[in-house]
Amino acid sequence: MKTLLTFFLCSVTAACFAMHIGYLMPSGGQQGRTVELIVGGQQFWGLKGAMVSGGGVTVESVEAVRGFPYPPWQQRQYLKKWLDGIEKGNNEKPPLPDNTEGWHTHFYWERLDNLTPLERELTLRFLYVPRNPLQMSPAIASSAIVRLRIAPDAEPGEREFRLVSNGRISNPLRFYVDTLNEYREPFFPLPPKKPENGAFAVPGVLNGQIMPGETDYYRFAAKKNEEITFSMIARYLMPFIGDGVPGHFQPVLEVVDAKGKSLAFADDNYFDPDPVLFFKAPADGEYTLVVRDALYRGREDFVYRIRAVHGKPEYTVMPPPEFPGVKIMDAASLNRNEPAARPVMVRGVMEKGRKDSYLFEAQKGERIIFEVFARRLKSPLDSLIQVYDGKGKRIAVNDDCERLKAGVILHGAADSYLDFTVPADGRYTVTVSDTSGLGGRDYVYYLRIDQPRPRFTVYSVPSSLEVAMVGAEPLTLVAERHDGFSGEIGLKLKNGGDYILNGPKSIPAGCDRAVVTITTKSNRKIEPRRVEIEASSGDFRTTVIPGDEAMQAFAYTHIVPARRMLFTKRWKYSGAEKFSWASKHPVAKLAPEAKLAVNVNPRNFPEDAEAELEIIDPPDWVKVVPNDASRARPGQIISPKQGEKVKPYRLALTLARKPEGKGKAVNQLFKVVYKYNSKPDKEGKIRRVTSEIILPAVRLEGGSK
Repeated sequence: MKTLLTFFLCSVTAACFAMHIGYLMPSGGQQGRTVELIVGGQQFWGLKGAMVSGGGVTVESVEAVRGFPYPPWQQRQYLKKWLDGIEKGNNEKPPLPDNTEGWHTHFYWERLDNLTPLERELTLRFLYVPRNPLQMSPAIASSAIVRLRIAPDAEPGEREFRLVSNGRISNPLRFYVDTLNEYREPFFPLPPKKPENGAFAVPGVLNGQIMPGETDYYRFAAKKNEEITFSMIARYLMPFIGDGVPGHFQPVLEVVDAKGKSLAFADDNYFDPDPVLFFKAPADGEYTLVVRDALYRGREDFVYRIRAVHGKPEYTVMPPPEFPGVKIMDAASLNRNEPAARPVMVRGVMEKGRKDSYLFEAQKGERIIFEVFARRLKSPLDSLIQVYDGKGKRIAVNDDCERLKAGVILHGAADSYLDFTVPADGRYTVTVSDTSGLGGRDYVYYLRIDQPRPRFTVYSVPSSLEVAMVGAEPLTLVAERHDGFSGEIGLKLKNGGDYILNGPKSIPAGCDRAVVTITTKSNRKIEPRRVEIEASSGDFRTTVIPGDEAMQAFAYTHIVPARRMLFTKRWKYSGAEKFSWASKHPVAKLAPEAKLAVNVNPRNFPEDAEAELEIIDPPDWVKVVPNDASRARPGQIISPKQGEKVKPYRLALTLARKPEGKGKAVNQLFKVVYKYNSKPDKEGKIRRVTSEIILPAVRLEGGSK
């Protein structure tokens, strides 16, 4: 049996490079102040502005920094001479030599006497600091300077910062608004001067950046027995770095006295690479806070933010997720000699070397879920679950549970999970312990004892999507399935406005990763729009979490969640007005074979143009059956004359299901590769242009026969 799908095409050009930001320096500011920050990333062409979530932060200006050209030796010496004069108080531009052939221009070099501190630092680092090509990362090679004004009543806390250009939105990075005084590390000086040590007063916030070969020093005064906590965020600002090992900044904090003696040191906070350092001053005097990378590395995205406050550190564990009908019970309130009632979420605090035990009764064949929430809530506990029968024999155990790499907390797999089927009626014991025997007041855990609750968490990547005004844009959805859920997940676009979920509106059963396509109306409403996607199955509903994929150390891919999902419009693909879908039927059953056909509107179709229908990265169980009908060569599609009836030209692609595809399904992308000759340029040259046309996704089903 064959199924025929008929399409008109949507025309597409090659995909635009995504705009990406890799760091902000500084990564925050104080209420009532204006802050100028350097943004590093890639693909910063056409910058139009920036976005900061929440109210009270105004973007005053955004300026892309053009890359510095490498000047010849004589020009470099001329620029250094001018800078030396400025340093000595003489801003007058030196006279130019007679021969300036081969000299390059840059906006900053024309006004060295009128640079902002940030512009001056960028110029000095380029001219005076030799760069090791092995330390230069294309992912942060572009720069922009952004000026933000923070209102006095702006709400303190974490925000999202993004750059914006025509039809493009960058990934988000964290930006903080604080009530405390902000201190920036001293700007890079004109050599041979050495960088100055910073100075600050407690309480305050320090902002800095560890460059290659650098260690930062900050002076502060303290009274005898004065207690100060230094809380650092660095790896949290840029959780994963793809082109470095171990894939993130590993900062170190140390306090030394006037003689350089180490008095306090921290290189982490339990499992978190961002350290928290507690310091109690032994005497009145001046001390120095030392900041560096644990491996003595440095690069532009090694940005940090340190909050220095009085008092001892407080460790906070996040609350657990809520489950309908499941109460949270403190372990101390339970009678350990009586079976625990189910369902329940037990809150416990692990003591060093202890194993917490809970009795329960169950019948043969009953399924019980034992799930620990600890590390995912920032608790240092590395849990171990064990189940014992009435005779004390261990019959089930779980240490780690492999999970989707989503979020910024490392080692989320450390939380134990056990789907336990009761072997016989009786009384059993479940125990929770730390795998290393550690414990303390911060080792908080929640143990869920419950029946299975099939459900899911869904992420979308990327968190911002640029949708062509004619064409389809793919959006990837990643599902993490819980408690054995394996069914289909329905999808609904909410607050979409002009945007439409076009094609399959669900994640197929058994699929953890699926693609959907978004289309939009062609108009001038190009401003970013915040949207939501609802995922559902039966009575269970949840909001899809927007995120962006980030690589760690060349190997691991994580999803970094974002606060908002944003859609924006960009101009149509070249030639897109010539093509459109003829059928909206989104399903093709390969039982065992199907032919997918595309209709091409030949009106005004160039004689030199050609088109070919292709499948994009099909699964292993889908086979493409070769045929000549999938391609139209130049001259085959003939444009009708004025007044003639238009008869669509048909491209066809035949697909077959392999035996292993029985019962499977996939949301599949297709494209048309459209090639045509450009108009002659000023020199009369003609280029061969290739445009790719992404079609709204089609559900391919393997069938049951």
